Amino acid sequence: MKLIVANFKMNLLIKDIHNYLEVIEQKLNKDQVIFCPNNLHIKYFSEKNYLVGSQDISFQEYGAITGDTSINQLKEVGITYTIIGHSERRQYFLDNKYINKKVKLALSKQIKIILCIGENLKVFEENNTFSVLKDQLDNALKDNLNYINETNLIIAYEPIWSIGTGKIPTNSCLEKTILNIKTYLKETYNLNLKVLYGGSVNLDNIDSLQEVSEIDGYLVGSLSLDPNKFLTLINKINN
Repeated sequence: MKLIVANFKMNLLIKDIHNYLEVIEQKLNKDQVIFCPNNLHIKYFSEKNYLVGSQDISFQEYGAITGDTSINQLKEVGITYTIIGHSERRQYFLDNKYINKKVKLALSKQIKIILCIGENLKVFEENNTFSVLKDQLDNALKDNLNYINETNLIIAYEPIWSIGTGKIPTNSCLEKTILNIKTYLKETYNLNLKVLYGGSVNLDNIDSLQEVSEIDGYLVGSLSLDPNKFLTLINKINN
């Protein structure tokens, strides 16, 4: 069974969330989908026993970090997962220097991590993708290996140039890149981790993406905002 993560980003209002939950009720396997809504909406999913993650955590456990949400506060409303290192966080909030701290903090609190890695278009066109991915992995894993295992860390490969653009790598390129990620993790860190694909996953390309054997699941953005389309996507992945 492939794992699916729904990243709502900064979308939907409370009325939309209530409608969303009505549409999906009893129509999906609750162990297959991790919902990552806005922090204000997490409780609505956790109260109905869905797997829930936050879209980020603060790099500090508590304290004077105005605007952040602590991991303890997020645990209190029901998260068991968190996304760390999404390209939008890296770009707009300079998160690269905080990734390692966030990974360490999440692991110490028994929160499972969906670690996003990805390259920009220039890097991709210069065939330097794996060099960048390797650096991102090393940065996240440094000094954290004693706490990491196959159950508490998932990698999400998201080419930055694919997010929201409708453009995705070819299947052969994805197969090679994800295999390189898995091989590097195994040979360097002795980790056998699941690797998800994210970046413009939609109903038009999911059948093709399903042909990539190395993909263990998907991190889905804009399509996950529509519960009916999202259910259709899930059924395509399962069948």
